[in-house]
Amino acid sequence: MKNQLITLLMVAPILASCSSIAPYEHNLSIIAPTGAPAVAFYKYAEDPLFETNADAATGILPTMVKASKDIVVLPTNAGIQAIVNKGVNYQIAATITFGNLFVCATGHDADGVMDKDDYIVLFQQGNLPDLLFHYVYGTELNDGIHYVTAASDASKCLASGINLADDNHPVDYVLLAEPAVSTVLGQKPDRSVYSNIQELYKQKSNGLEMFQASVFVNKDSDKELVKSFLNSLKEDIEAGLKNSESVVEGIKKASNPSSFYGVNPDIIPSVIGEKKNGLGLGFKYAKENKAGIDKFLSIFNIAETNEEIYF
Repeated sequence: MKNQLITLLMVAPILASCSSIAPYEHNLSIIAPTGAPAVAFYKYAEDPLFETNADAATGILPTMVKASKDIVVLPTNAGIQAIVNKGVNYQIAATITFGNLFVCATGHDADGVMDKDDYIVLFQQGNLPDLLFHYVYGTELNDGIHYVTAASDASKCLASGINLADDNHPVDYVLLAEPAVSTVLGQKPDRSVYSNIQELYKQKSNGLEMFQASVFVNKDSDKELVKSFLNSLKEDIEAGLKNSESVVEGIKKASNPSSFYGVNPDIIPSVIGEKKNGLGLGFKYAKENKAGIDKFLSIFNIAETNEEIYF
């Protein structure tokens, strides 16, 4: 009996170690955007039912319209608009990213205070990054704002300190998202984070969070299976935030991790961990946070949501 007890004690840590990286067994087809939302699925790298796409608008939204997936992850506003305006057969179940935008400084600004006389670079004019920047800062900085098309262009502006698209004009501040922020700062130590858009959003929204990317579930999918999946995903995200190495280990199981997840796995430890959550990962059930979701959607002039669209 004593020997058996010793054996069990020796085996237990091994089993615990295996379970920490084992994927959740399910029968659900899932698609998520690359970047922060995909990282939440770090245990799904080898799952044949899980796929990612770099373009939410053209690569993911159509699957929602066709109702061809059990689980669809989209920007919260895009998913809600598809439900309300197109009558897609989905409900919002949970939010898994809560913002990863930061204003970064190149170090060119002599007084170190962002104002309308500075050269400020934003990306995706009229879309989420632009709308959030204006929500927290208002319109007082508009004279200094210059737009680039994509996040990759903004990243180049921060790294080089100039805007190639504007005759190499010197740049003072750049709006950028993680993990690009950590990537550039790791290469250019003289660059720095000036402000955290998520914190500013919370201050202006009376403590409500930015409900950025959410999980939408097909109403025809097995509800009990979906509930188990959501619970598992919640556990995965919370565990990953406590142990970034498990996230790296999971992502690296993909055949081409940087392409499949849209994130270089080696940058993960500098972006997330016990004291830092640059990707804004988390898990909150949507139905319990309707007020926060409605507040976030108001930025897009989307009316208050109906409870029927919640899982």
